[in-house]
Amino acid sequence: MQNLYTTPEAAKATGIPESTIRSWMRRHPEVFQVDIHVAIDEHGQKLWTDAGIEMLRSHRASKNATDDDAEIDAESDAPDLLESLLEEDAQRLATRYWQLLPGRTVQRIKQMRDNPTPKQLQIVQTSVRAALSAGTEHLLLPTYQPILLEGGDETD
Repeated sequence: MQNLYTTPEAAKATGIPESTIRSWMRRHPEVFQVDIHVAIDEHGQKLWTDAGIEMLRSHRASKNATDDDAEIDAESDAPDLLESLLEEDAQRLATRYWQLLPGRTVQRIKQMRDNPTPKQLQIVQTSVRAALSAGTEHLLLPTYQPILLEGGDETD
């Protein structure tokens, strides 16, 4: 079971004033997702999850939150809060993208090799011809030997 924190406990854990946290919650309800950042108990009280505490901390690091933040106009606060969240999510997505890219690329190459569409076949043939012209045909996979034999006459 995950830890849950009241707003005063979240304020103490993050160093962000309660009024600022409540202001962010009021101004940006779409940012704080129920069951991810906050949980709602049987009495309707919002409790912060560990993920919510971390999000508050990351926002605190990107912006030095003070009691005055509760008084700032929502239009000036929204871009900062959303930008910090977007940056955090973008970093996670970029990392995951680069983790998955090599495997996904190899899958697509195998698919192109084993069952190419006419356009993909044209791309492969053009690439093989370019390799022949550059003298780098030894770098091509043995799978492309039939294409080398077919295209050999055209590049001479």
